[in-house]
Amino acid sequence: MTKLRSAEFLDRKGIEYRIIELEERALSIEDVIRFSKEEINVDDICKTMILKDREGGRYAVLLLGGDRVDYGKAREAIGEKVSIASFAEVKEAVGVDPGAVCPLTLGMDLLVDHKVLDRKRINFGSGDHMYGLEIRTRDLEKVVGFRVVDIAKTES
Repeated sequence: MTKLRSAEFLDRKGIEYRIIELEERALSIEDVIRFSKEEINVDDICKTMILKDREGGRYAVLLLGGDRVDYGKAREAIGEKVSIASFAEVKEAVGVDPGAVCPLTLGMDLLVDHKVLDRKRINFGSGDHMYGLEIRTRDLEKVVGFRVVDIAKTES
C-alpha cells in the first residue's frame, strides 16, 4: 500500500490514527459499512461534503454519516445561500471524488457539525476510496482549524 497523503499529514502532526481498509471502492456511508475489512462503529462514520456559494466560494462540512445538511442552517452559519457542489466541482476543488474527501487537507473553511464532537472517535475519507481514517475526535482540533456549527437537519 502506498502511504496515504492524509496519513502522512497525521504522522507529521504526531496524531494516532487507524487506517480502515475497504474490500471495494466506497462512495457512500453504506459502502463503507459493507466493504470495511474490519469492525467499525457505524455511529463514528462521518462524511465531508463540499458546499458552494453563488460567487464560487467553497466550504467543507463535516457531518455524522447519517445526517444531512440543513440548507437554512447552512445559510445562517455561512452568511449566504449555498448548495451542494456537483461531482465535477468537488473533484476540481479538492482533487478527489465525492466519497473520498478528507477533511484534514482541504485548504478551505471547514465547518464541523456540533454532533460530530459528541463522538469519542470519528472516521472519515482519507483521500482514497479504498481507505478511511479514524482518529480520536479531540485530536481533530490539533490538526485542522474549523468552526463548530449546527448545520445538520433535525429529523422531526
